[in-house]
Amino acid sequence: MEPAKISVWTPATLANINVGFDGLGCALSAPGETLIMHRNAHRGSVCIRSIEGANLPLETDMNVASVAAKSLLQTLGNPCGIDIDIIKEIKPGSGIGSSAASAAGAVFALNELLDAGLRPDELLPFALDGEALASGSRHADNVAPALMGGLVLCPPEGAPMAIPIPSDWHLVILHPDCVIRTEEARQVLPLEVPFRDAADQARWMGVFMAACHRGDGMLAAFALEDLLAGPFRIPLIPHFDAVRRVALEHGARAGGISGSGPSTFWIARTQEECAQVASALKTLMKSVNMDFDVHQTRISHQGSRVIQ
Repeated sequence: MEPAKISVWTPATLANINVGFDGLGCALSAPGETLIMHRNAHRGSVCIRSIEGANLPLETDMNVASVAAKSLLQTLGNPCGIDIDIIKEIKPGSGIGSSAASAAGAVFALNELLDAGLRPDELLPFALDGEALASGSRHADNVAPALMGGLVLCPPEGAPMAIPIPSDWHLVILHPDCVIRTEEARQVLPLEVPFRDAADQARWMGVFMAACHRGDGMLAAFALEDLLAGPFRIPLIPHFDAVRRVALEHGARAGGISGSGPSTFWIARTQEECAQVASALKTLMKSVNMDFDVHQTRISHQGSRVIQ
């Protein structure tokens, strides 16, 4: 018998990861988002009943989760209606996949609630219907790892591909308390880039992929050169130069902008180094009188999952 209610947790994600603009992303072990979905008898109806942790629209056609869920529900023949409650730990506009978590969580929950049997890659187009509402595009580098977990490459055409995870990566995510919308961050990017920069970026992406398959996490970190998007987005990130300097001085091996920002990510080799970087960044942000969140996390093998 199909359940009347289901609860799902979906991870935050990093996208771009410097070398893979619009095509590379990973799921994080924390933070995440909880979505609770209830079945009702009003076939085809989708209602956002409540949202905790963020001021987001409840209207069905204005909310990422409801747009994604409605797209899948219609494809499944509208066998029922659903009510959705969302508990957000990922702040909107933070650059760590807030909208992707909502979209992915909604379609994953509906698939489980109706026992539809769709694979994560089959759920992806419906989640992208929701993600497109927030970002204005259908790039899957947040949504795919939110559904699949792990480290994921999203090619221009075809299904996302899982990439071996660097086992010795410990991550610090710093989120300064400001919002950068994806559309705004895209507006600062040039329409054309020098051929040499494009060639060098492709070579660094090749080094990164080879290092992941060889299990060399530090070489993978060394390869994280952002030549195409980062230089234009750095001015949008509060105190980025100071953050980078402090992170590298206290044990980070590499880092960069998470998605479109303002969050940044910093890679350490051990849990102790990770804690040192996190502590130093907290001290820095307090010294500049800016509110912030810091997460010490890792790449998660799991994406959306059912919870009790």
